[in-house]
Amino acid sequence: RCIKHGGYQPVAADDYAHWAPAEGEPGTTELMAWYAQAQVGDSTFAV
Repeated sequence: RCIKHGGYQPVAADDYAHWAPAEGEPGTTELMAWYAQAQVGDSTFAV
């Protein structure tokens, strides 16, 4: 088990993929559904 020492540091907005919706935003449910059924080699999805 790995334990991170130190305080919590939220992820900066610049460190998120520009195409990924933020948690709870429109498109999140569709993206998660795509992840659940995506196969190796799939490279696109429609949200």
